[in-house]
Amino acid sequence: MVRRSEDLEVGRQQRAGPASGVLGAPLPPVAPLPEPRPSLAEMLLDGVDTAVLACDERGLVRTANAAARRMLPQVRVDELLPVRELTRHGPAEVELEAGSQALVARRQDLPDGWTAWHLREVSEQRARVDALLAERARSRFLAAASSRLGLSLHPGRTARAVVELVAAELADAAVVVLPVRTGAVEWYRHERGGVVASGRLSARGLPEPVAAALSGLAPGPEPLLVTRLTGAPWGQDDRRGSQSAAVRALPGNGMPAGALVLLRDAGSPDDPDAALVDEFAQRAGIALAAAALYAQQTRTTAVLKRNLLEPDLPAVDGMVFGASYRPAEEALLIGGDFFDVHVGADGDEAMFLLGDVCGKGVDAAVESGRLRQAVQALRRLERDPVRLLELLNESMLDAAPPDAGPRFATLVLGTAAPLPGGGLRVRLAAGGHPPPMVVRAGGVEPVEIPGMLVGGVREAHFATRTVDLGPGEACVLYTDGVTEARGGVDGDEEFGEDRVLRLLHGCHVLPAPGIAERVALHATAWRTTGRDDIAVLVVQAPLSVAPASRHAHTAQPNPEEQTA
Repeated sequence: MVRRSEDLEVGRQQRAGPASGVLGAPLPPVAPLPEPRPSLAEMLLDGVDTAVLACDERGLVRTANAAARRMLPQVRVDELLPVRELTRHGPAEVELEAGSQALVARRQDLPDGWTAWHLREVSEQRARVDALLAERARSRFLAAASSRLGLSLHPGRTARAVVELVAAELADAAVVVLPVRTGAVEWYRHERGGVVASGRLSARGLPEPVAAALSGLAPGPEPLLVTRLTGAPWGQDDRRGSQSAAVRALPGNGMPAGALVLLRDAGSPDDPDAALVDEFAQRAGIALAAAALYAQQTRTTAVLKRNLLEPDLPAVDGMVFGASYRPAEEALLIGGDFFDVHVGADGDEAMFLLGDVCGKGVDAAVESGRLRQAVQALRRLERDPVRLLELLNESMLDAAPPDAGPRFATLVLGTAAPLPGGGLRVRLAAGGHPPPMVVRAGGVEPVEIPGMLVGGVREAHFATRTVDLGPGEACVLYTDGVTEARGGVDGDEEFGEDRVLRLLHGCHVLPAPGIAERVALHATAWRTTGRDDIAVLVVQAPLSVAPASRHAHTAQPNPEEQTA
């Protein structure tokens, strides 16, 4: 309880010892007075949680309740206040540290120059605020990191983003090591205020913890790791031993996508929260793994495209070819429609084909590539279009897995050979395909060729038609992506064969590539709903003979026509 400051006279006599009477006889001893009882106000102050102390005009502590004595054990009544932050002329509210406690003191000016201080402990509150601010900073950093890491699917650009983010927030410098092939790694390094450097090195030269992280093993703590990080990419030759280093594996698809090395200067603040580093490593690993997977798929697609993209058309004496192609999935540049032209060994005859495999995208493109390769192989054994379609039908049925869905194609296959005096003789065989169009100066004629789907049934029947083309005349082949393109006023009207006929009128004055592009362009412009592959192939007799040799031929069956 609070002790009073008044000195009673009796108290002084008691402290002075026994006194003597007038006649020299000793006086009887005086009993000590009891401790003064605290006032009601002092008892009330002792019962509150807020610490309260009062100082007089000289700065002496005149009263302090129990909470004040607990928070400031160095405070003594009737002594000067030993806390230099608490002054009459200072701020009305101050923050101070008392041991492990954080306190806030508020001044109250009293009469006669006295001052009261109300203190409260804010350690818990400050810890909660600090934790909240730290969590907000963590969340803000991780959100910004995720946003930036998701901007690119290129492994190199993603690795650059990783080291820049780490050097800006988590360390003074960072190195990311990516496995690129057996025995070699690729590294990216960035330090605060510098630029990103990159290079390759042998996997044998990696420090053991880094190699362990790349192989999927958890790298253990190694205080002396920094002494082993010399040369590129670590950059520790001139400052060896002045930094600390840590290694984190960047998780990927089954195996780590890379390893992250964090380098910190000796004078840097405390190391970042390990949980924050681990969470960032998780997100960085996911981004790098996605970028590596995308790069692998891109390489695979590029290899496929080299074999599946539309081929270059050959230059053949006595005939002209033109083509146009629009894949349904433009980003892939490949699809289920295909065409090809093969020139015979003697150079006087060419075999051409145009077809459409059921389906879209990569699956259909692979199937169309198989068909093109099959024709390339079978044409050396069989030159007759009907027989060649029969062999293709059998090969497709034999190659189809028993549990797979239907795989079939529509196809037009033909041969073209120059005629004496100019023009071309074209033999056409078809299986379930839209009729080719013959473009002449006098009009456009469809060539109806009966035939069944290729790869649909075992006993398929096909037929041929022979068409003679005069100089400048052309035979136009197209897939159903042209006729079935939907658009118009209601968005559901097909382009149709009649529009193809009208579109080709007057096209005898155009070269073969121009005719093909005209058909593909108009069909694409018509299309407003849905997407399908579009392929157009044009075989044209060149304008290289005198007008007297020109002759018109109908698309009636030729005496050489064959039906199977």
